[in-house]
Amino acid sequence: MKYIKAILSAALLLFLAAGCTTTGGKDNGIQYRLPDKFNFRFIARDVEIENPDNDRRSYYKVYIDKAEEGRTTTGLESQAKTFEAALSANRHLITVEKWVLDQKTSRYIKLNNIEQPKPNFVYFDVPEKKIVVIEMKTMKDGTAEVIIDFERK
Repeated sequence: MKYIKAILSAALLLFLAAGCTTTGGKDNGIQYRLPDKFNFRFIARDVEIENPDNDRRSYYKVYIDKAEEGRTTTGLESQAKTFEAALSANRHLITVEKWVLDQKTSRYIKLNNIEQPKPNFVYFDVPEKKIVVIEMKTMKDGTAEVIIDFERK
């Protein structure tokens, strides 16, 4: 009986010790890419565009913490447009404005507030040693799905 208790105690200790191991900087076995030149990426695109005639050239002006930080790449509304920045490890606010090419004047114009994607802002946290990726997919009714994730290796 003593031997059985000793074996069970040893097995319990091994089980508990295995549960206390670290993942070596991984979250649940997922390896995240470490920041280099940037630690934040914003990606925007429109979905549900069914007619190429309705697929306009566009870009987004990006504001971080209410200050204009730049703009995304330019492309068709259905294409992914990106913006990258190096932000401090903290909580931030991103606000975006959508601009489209006016075919008549060959100039980009800001969409009026009713046509802007909703929501056009999001609060997010930037941790150390991870790249935050915010992806915004705008539907044809103007609502936007916002996904916040970390870039993986």
